[in-house]
Amino acid sequence: MRIEPEISDLAVVLLGDFNPAIFTPAWFTLHGLLPRAADSADLKVAHRQVAEFSIDWLRLQVTSDRFAANTEQAPHVRVKDLVMRVFKEHLSHTPLRAMGINRSVHFRVGGLAERDRIGRTLAPVEPWGRWAAELGVDGEQGGMTSLTMCQVSPTGRPRGGSVNVKVEPSRRIGQGRSGIFVEVNDHYVADSGDTGGSSQLMEFLDRQFDTSIRRADEIIDHMMSLAQAREGE
Repeated sequence: MRIEPEISDLAVVLLGDFNPAIFTPAWFTLHGLLPRAADSADLKVAHRQVAEFSIDWLRLQVTSDRFAANTEQAPHVRVKDLVMRVFKEHLSHTPLRAMGINRSVHFRVGGLAERDRIGRTLAPVEPWGRWAAELGVDGEQGGMTSLTMCQVSPTGRPRGGSVNVKVEPSRRIGQGRSGIFVEVNDHYVADSGDTGGSSQLMEFLDRQFDTSIRRADEIIDHMMSLAQAREGE
């Protein structure tokens, strides 16, 4: 990437019907999925309505309708491998409705004025008429706070899938002034004809993971290129 992200995250999120109470560190260790989790995990909560724990590279959150596994450490493929083992080898009958392969980064730019210039490249203020003047010229008085672009029903997947890209000022780096957050959500919906949806979504995860990450990183790299555009002028 053009700019080294200060935070780089990958998450696989599943929507379906889950029993959070079983997703304990001990369960993952028992089945050989996370061999040291039972001894080393930081268990936040284990309840019939929600489960959450983390180990050195993984954070897992499960509710009755959402399963999310994410990491901020490379190699990101470990999340994909873990999710596939869980829902192909051990919980293959779990009803799944949708899946997201989510890539996000926080990276730093030169300052508030540079961050605002990028925001105004993506969301010009001129169409806002006289009110645009009230937004100032350097972000101190306002500007873009969130922008989402959506590609609907990408080729090769059931209707309802999408690629969603969000760009915002970062709330985690740069003291709220010089950081940019970019998130790419690659959303898959199970075909209504696939009973339970689990096998189809795991097939998508297996076949599309690398492509999804490459596309996300290309989009993120382009956002980073906007920060460097002035240097080449």
